[in-house]
Amino acid sequence: MKRYKPKPAVRINIIPEFCRTPALLTLAYVMQLVAVLLTLASMGGELQTEQRFLLLSLYLQWLGFSGAAVLCLARRWLAQVSVGVVFFACWGMLVLVTLVVSDLAWHMEDLMHVGMPVGVSEWDFVLRTVAVGAIVSLLLLRYFWERHQWQEDARAEAEGRYLALQARIRPHFLFNALNSLAELIRSKPAQAEEMVMDLSDLFRVSLDSSQRLVTLREEIEIVKGYLRIEEVRLGDKLFVNWELEPDMLNAKVPHLLLQPLVENAVLHGISRLRGRGTLHVNARRHGEFLILDIDNPVPPEDLAPRTGGTGTAVNNIAQRIKLIYGERASLLMGRDQNELGPFFRARLKLPYKLGDEPLQSL
Repeated sequence: MKRYKPKPAVRINIIPEFCRTPALLTLAYVMQLVAVLLTLASMGGELQTEQRFLLLSLYLQWLGFSGAAVLCLARRWLAQVSVGVVFFACWGMLVLVTLVVSDLAWHMEDLMHVGMPVGVSEWDFVLRTVAVGAIVSLLLLRYFWERHQWQEDARAEAEGRYLALQARIRPHFLFNALNSLAELIRSKPAQAEEMVMDLSDLFRVSLDSSQRLVTLREEIEIVKGYLRIEEVRLGDKLFVNWELEPDMLNAKVPHLLLQPLVENAVLHGISRLRGRGTLHVNARRHGEFLILDIDNPVPPEDLAPRTGGTGTAVNNIAQRIKLIYGERASLLMGRDQNELGPFFRARLKLPYKLGDEPLQSL
């Protein structure tokens, strides 16, 4: 079976999430590296160098984690203001933290004589430390700002690509649906009105691009609307077997995901059979993933030539799940064999998500 690999999704943050362990570990590593560089820049005797390194490490880690704690506590407020305000607010808070911590460090050295390399008056030490901290903080925040701008551009591009991909579904489906309707008008005009109503309801839902994700129950309703149209055209030739675990119906899936795959199964499988064909649609949970299988029988080779396809629908689905889920989702397609004979399977593997739960890769 062929696997379509998605690209990683984009996450947007102007500053690191210092409330979480990975960001804190990175901060500790950076501050320790700065301590090493400062120690090497002012090496003395072996004991003096070792003592200087330990005290500088303690001081810089204290300074770094204090700033991280303040930014963590202010994160909820920062999320409600503009990016420009976030930039200057973070810079002001870091300068203030540097001022407070450096002043406390000077007083501790003055009272306890722990051996910190101060050697100057209080204001000289505090102002020098604040000046260095202000410059370093400004450079770091500038880096985060540039990263944020790049991520915003990437997100806008991804959003545009997603909307373009979703728009390409509609002409593809409309073309096939109108062909079916044209055949029905000629052969069964009495049922054409019902099909038009089904088609109207289906397009009203499918043209709604306000949400990327819908429940599986809503997506199944879209598929059933399409299948009612095809059942009118194909009659008893089409039989659908639904195997849906009840708990799966509330899972979130990308909008208009299953219908193109079901349409392919009907067009290239069921419609080309001599007799009746069964379309199997299965939804189940496997660990942290939702598995969706769409199986259709493979027509014998001696029947009418296979209908050619451009692969637009399949590539469309692969790119959309790539933009939404990243590497955690996959689309696999290919032939298989069971006791009833050869069949074709399209399998979607998506992260299992309910309601407003955040996606792990977004």
